[in-house]
Amino acid sequence: MFAAHSFSRRFFQFATAFVFSLAASHANAHNHSAYSHDAQVNAYHADWMQGISGDKALRDISIPGTHDTMSFYGGDIVQTQSMSLDNQLMAGIRMLDIRCRRIDNKFAIHHGFVYQHANFDDVLQAVTRFLAAHPSETVMMRVSEEYDVANSNLSFAEIFTNYANDARYSQYFWRGNNSDVTLNNVRGKIVVMRNFSGIDFGIPYGSMQAQDAYNMTTNWDLYSKWEKVKNHLNTANNAQNLPAAQHGFYINYLSASGGSFPYFVVSGHSSPGTGAPRLATGLTTPGWKNSYPDFPRVSCFIGICTIAFEGTNVLTYDYLNRIRFSGVIMTDFPGAGLIGRIIELNQKR
Repeated sequence: MFAAHSFSRRFFQFATAFVFSLAASHANAHNHSAYSHDAQVNAYHADWMQGISGDKALRDISIPGTHDTMSFYGGDIVQTQSMSLDNQLMAGIRMLDIRCRRIDNKFAIHHGFVYQHANFDDVLQAVTRFLAAHPSETVMMRVSEEYDVANSNLSFAEIFTNYANDARYSQYFWRGNNSDVTLNNVRGKIVVMRNFSGIDFGIPYGSMQAQDAYNMTTNWDLYSKWEKVKNHLNTANNAQNLPAAQHGFYINYLSASGGSFPYFVVSGHSSPGTGAPRLATGLTTPGWKNSYPDFPRVSCFIGICTIAFEGTNVLTYDYLNRIRFSGVIMTDFPGAGLIGRIIELNQKR
């Protein structure tokens, strides 16, 4: 009898809260500086590396980056960025994730099968133009192969080498492969994080200590994704207590997709807009007060609060106040606040 009564009470609480949560998810705009779906963000950090000692190892700098940097087309299931590459660089982004498809012995930029209306020349022209104007900076670039090969008899490495030796770009590529490289050695240069085989060029991407749990089956996997992000933030931060020779390159992806839209993962929003409402989890307090402890409690009414989803951009923005080093942070739709806070970590050390 007691069990039935308890179940009925909890079911009623859940049903009531769920109604409130649905209303809340559509009623309360959520605008946070860690997330932006706009073409421009209110951030200008074009020369932020100028203030960092040139003796500092590149792997010991906290660096903002973008996941699938050029993925603007294909709808919500594919799009990961809204800022153009030029705007990303001016805003302070210093690690790019460039996915190249071999076609006609050139590189086209793809996200899966979706062509992103750009080629590798477009990427290199933007980056070298930026570095020419801002020689204190360096741009790290993960280069990897994407989608099927079409009408190409050259290997990926051979095509890349053609670009790297092109007179328009060759002076901007760092030709070393030492992961201990210092900032002074790479100012004004592109540092390739090589995610392909067949050539010894740049730093092997596989040597980086990466968190990239990119697949989410449903929206309710978001908290698990956040825990992986948080754990890797702590790992990177704690590694700085080791002797310098034992420091590694840490890279932490806030992004994921699959059963969830990329914008939802980083924002928690019910739609992609910068100021869209958060989506509700369907759980409430006090009945589920111990669930998703880092997610916000919102829209409280008669003692019942909705537990809302929170995006990894926002959660990371808040968590960065607790640490002094992040390594490379890769994300989708970064806002000015998140970019700025990652850069500011370099002033703590």
